[in-house]
Amino acid sequence: MVFRIYPKLNIFLKIIGYQDGYHQINSRFVKAYGEIYDEMEIKAHSHFVLKGNFNCAMEDNLIFKAKCAMQKFLSTQEKKVQDLESLHIEVQKAIPQGAGLGGGSANAGVFLRAANEFLALGLKEGELMQIAQSVGSDVSFFASGAASANVRGRGEDIESFVESPLNYDIYTPNIFCDTAKVYQHYAAAIKSQGITYSTPTNEYFKLTSKELLDRGETKEVMNDLFVSATFIYPMLKDIARELGDKWYFSGSGSSFFKLKGIKCSKK
Repeated sequence: MVFRIYPKLNIFLKIIGYQDGYHQINSRFVKAYGEIYDEMEIKAHSHFVLKGNFNCAMEDNLIFKAKCAMQKFLSTQEKKVQDLESLHIEVQKAIPQGAGLGGGSANAGVFLRAANEFLALGLKEGELMQIAQSVGSDVSFFASGAASANVRGRGEDIESFVESPLNYDIYTPNIFCDTAKVYQHYAAAIKSQGITYSTPTNEYFKLTSKELLDRGETKEVMNDLFVSATFIYPMLKDIARELGDKWYFSGSGSSFFKLKGIKCSKK
């Protein structure tokens, strides 16, 4: 079985607080259907194999962590876990890493859905979401199967949002943004610069992604992490200026996106 894995974009990203060791977010996640995607092939094998250009040790890979989390959950349900050890998984990577597009989380979330289908495990969506929460913050979105969702908490509270899919242009500069460092700078700014957390974005949650992008808000307003990312990676500020308005910033970066066909003015 072969699965196509698309990246996600944060139409907006607001940090509304800090709880239990995690920043709490309000965001709209959408899948960006287009030319950028990973492909995952799953087939039966004599033992577990994970192949792909991941640039990390297998024990640090989110697919491997998802497999372990699924095994742990199945064992608590007194279901067979050994079938997961008979999978050969190969991923052709195209979603850039450190880009705010959720590539690693996308792989893990789709793996959970794919393994459930391939092995006929019979896990319900709620159970897949429960497993996903233990793997990583953005994994739940991809495990949900939603194309668009309002996201709360640390990324595990997913509310599917029904809207027509949009076409996006995505520009990813050759800059790897370290998510932890961007969040750390944001947290330091909260403490030292008198910056306050955003208020919950109930109004944003009601609007379609096109309505949100058509409001003409700045990158700083639409994404609370943009300023911190540009502080750590100053070249992002120059790139943002060169791209112009109507280009927005996804997650902790480094990718920018806009609606396809929209003309921009440079500042």
